[in-house]
Amino acid sequence: MGQYKIVVGTTDRKEVARDHYNLVNKNDINGDIRIYKTDKGELYSVEVGPYSQKKQMLQDLDKIKDLGVINAFITGN
Repeated sequence: MGQYKIVVGTTDRKEVARDHYNLVNKNDINGDIRIYKTDKGELYSVEVGPYSQKKQMLQDLDKIKDLGVINAFITGN
């Protein structure tokens, strides 16, 4: 499987994560919400991937940024 994923956004607000999730999924990019536990509560991260093809990953990143999520970034798994 792929080595990289796109982090659309990470927040401590569940409703903000849900909005990002809905935005990418209704634009044909399959996202997922991951929940990370911290000592200060939960963090919600909207992530896409992993990718096996670099070209598709870069196209999806551009599409996400065109949707207004300018802080999305690529990270290793």
